[in-house]
Amino acid sequence: MPTSSSLDCEQQARRPEEGQQQRPAHYTERLYGLSPFRLLGGSGRPDGNSNNNKTLAVSAPPLKALQPRKETEEAWILLWQDVSKGREVRADDKAALLACERWRRKRLGERSGLWHRISASLLLWRAHTDWDRLTACIRGGVPDALRGQVWYACSGAVCKRSNCRTAYPDYVAQGLHLKNEATKNIEHDLPRSGAEESQIQDLREILCAFAVRNPQIGYCQSMNFIAKAMLSHNDAEHSFWILCSLLEDVLPAGYYTPSMNGLRADLRLLDSLIERFLPKLRKHLDAHQIELSPIVMNWFLCLFVNSLPETHSKHFLDCLFHEGGKLILRASLAILALHEDELLKCAAVVDAYSILRTPFSSNSPQQGLGPRPILSGDLVSGMYGKWLSGLSTDSIDELRARHLRAVAAEDEKRASPTTPSATE
Repeated sequence: MPTSSSLDCEQQARRPEEGQQQRPAHYTERLYGLSPFRLLGGSGRPDGNSNNNKTLAVSAPPLKALQPRKETEEAWILLWQDVSKGREVRADDKAALLACERWRRKRLGERSGLWHRISASLLLWRAHTDWDRLTACIRGGVPDALRGQVWYACSGAVCKRSNCRTAYPDYVAQGLHLKNEATKNIEHDLPRSGAEESQIQDLREILCAFAVRNPQIGYCQSMNFIAKAMLSHNDAEHSFWILCSLLEDVLPAGYYTPSMNGLRADLRLLDSLIERFLPKLRKHLDAHQIELSPIVMNWFLCLFVNSLPETHSKHFLDCLFHEGGKLILRASLAILALHEDELLKCAAVVDAYSILRTPFSSNSPQQGLGPRPILSGDLVSGMYGKWLSGLSTDSIDELRARHLRAVAAEDEKRASPTTPSATE
């Protein structure tokens, strides 16, 4: 994660170039009403309990309570103009793409250390002044008016569209002529997507086009909800390329394949992280034989789109596109920590399901504690709090590889014929 100095974005603001609009003083801080480091640097768990019981988490107040919506959006627009140069980010705009994708690139972001800072200072120092501000502001939530542009740039869809020899209309034409299991399931799920009638045809074309581009995946239930979320802020073509980037690059491999080996590995990975970061909860779940995987699987496949309120799920997607698949695990741990008190009172999986099916709903059962409103800022505070320090992309990749090997061995054992006994 960025350091406190790098996140103190008002210290890094550039002098406006000739003809460029003058920015108000400390305009990035106006996005929050407090410094980005205070927003993201909660030292303890989101439930107020730190691992060492010395510090408490700093929850991010809701943006509405801090600044008028118009002022917040104006500050965001100024920042995005700096990054995008006032136009849709293009494939040849390396500085803007680097700012948007930095955390997901192996040679940059949290994996690069000193070399990243040196190369950024020497080669791209003008763009670098916006990098940390952009990360902090995305974590604070992207305004609806800019969400489509930010998702398109941060997801990697810009380059994916530019580098592909097949145009979206061609994928659509092929997809609408498909007659297979994928298109059959798409037609079955379209009415259940929550899309408006005017969006159904666009949604059909996006999903059928994806099935053509990725025949090894075709279509998997839950992709309809994700595509619908993309379509709420973009046209059909941009939504298609964002969906492709998300499922092909941003998320771990194997989530939507027939074997779902990547998903199964990440469910095991989450179990191991619960044991590490929420040991009391892990012990309780084991004692009562409560298995969370059937509940959490929906979170992972749908990316929380149909589990969290719309404000929360879109805020999560803001961060996911910018920083990558590790956010799924961080968000899951944050939700479990926020509900740990209620979960510790559960005696059966059905009790846990009633809490976690819609974990931020005001009418979710609270086991006698009464409804407790949970804000989008609480989720962000939990995802980035210091209680999860050490949960880097590298450490997650190492653990994921170990669990993938275990899943592969399990599949191999299941597929191999039973060895006949010596007496037969």
